[in-house]
Amino acid sequence: MDSRIQPTWKKNIGYFLAAQNFFLFGSSSVYFAILWYIALQTSSGTWIMLATMATTLPQILISLWAGIWADQYSRKKLIIFSSSFVTLFTFGTALLYFFEVRSLWLLLLIAAIRSLGSGVQTPAGNALLPEITPKIELSRINGLNQFISSALLLISPILSGLILGKLGIIFIFVVDLITATTGIILMSLVHVYGSENKITTHSAVLPGIWDGIKFTFSRQYLRNFMLFIMGAFILVAPSSQLSTLFVKRTFGSGVWRLTLNELLWTIGALLGSLYITTHKKLPNKIKLITVGFIGSGISFAVMGIPEPFWVYLLFMFFSGICMPIIQASANILIQENIPANKMGRVFSILQILSTGIYPIAMLVYGPLSDQIAIKYILIATGLLLILLGFIFNKRLLSLTDKLHELH
Repeated sequence: MDSRIQPTWKKNIGYFLAAQNFFLFGSSSVYFAILWYIALQTSSGTWIMLATMATTLPQILISLWAGIWADQYSRKKLIIFSSSFVTLFTFGTALLYFFEVRSLWLLLLIAAIRSLGSGVQTPAGNALLPEITPKIELSRINGLNQFISSALLLISPILSGLILGKLGIIFIFVVDLITATTGIILMSLVHVYGSENKITTHSAVLPGIWDGIKFTFSRQYLRNFMLFIMGAFILVAPSSQLSTLFVKRTFGSGVWRLTLNELLWTIGALLGSLYITTHKKLPNKIKLITVGFIGSGISFAVMGIPEPFWVYLLFMFFSGICMPIIQASANILIQENIPANKMGRVFSILQILSTGIYPIAMLVYGPLSDQIAIKYILIATGLLLILLGFIFNKRLLSLTDKLHELH
């Protein structure tokens, strides 16, 4: 990090975190509204699968290219450009809905366009953060980012539920336009020095993508880390993508139930983020991720057991605590150990193998949820995630001496 930005790094971080979380707030409000609207209209696991694919598949397709762009071009400008693109499309969609041009397929198209924007923003944002943050503050700033995100995610399902129930889905788009515009303005105020302003080498895209894949999977520690992350998020997918449908089928319809489902998870995520924020340097990150995996697995398995709604919500809350611990620990591990000129591509691969794996997993889980009770899927994936957590811990700790290969 350039010494010239030491006096102003806190202001830069303030603008950056505010911008990123305005984007997140608007996007999550739209995501909840679309998912709930489709679940309440169709009560179909197949439609939830389609919504999941629309939300994540475009993100997968563009992520590897986005990783290259994040390593070659201004990360700040990439974030502003992608956000502006999504904002313009959202404005056009709001106009269509205003003139009564409405269908579930249009909602899927909106989700797909937003997914493209997220596919560019996420690796660029994760790679930009260590450029404007002193290394000693990385753990704390990552935790603060997770904390703010969780706090906003606490509000967004409530807002989505109120607007969807009282005003209709069109007003969700209005909220998104306001938050996205504010985020773009704030991101434009971020000042970045050093490599962000002097990236001049632009290798061909496909060789660049291959170079990122080769770097990631030719290093034993990083290869094992990524494969375990992929396996874990395949097992996380049902609780993440089918919980709305599970609540509706098991406990009954009502936006308030869906709102509480997201609310309790987000309160848990807020506490998990607070834990990260209070540590200037995280202890053993592999053990933390292991605790996150095992804690999530226990929560999912119990959530699938027939029980009162409040018990289900309690374990949804516990699973919320685990997720920011997993995500922040993984991000910090990469930010601390991967060279800056490779970081965008490594983060794009992490994005694909974590949340980006959902649509592939949902190709199985979605139709399966129309054939068997979702509770059995939750119990099975929860138990498997507990097992994977123990294996992950043993394997990665045995490869600690390979960490030097990442530099």
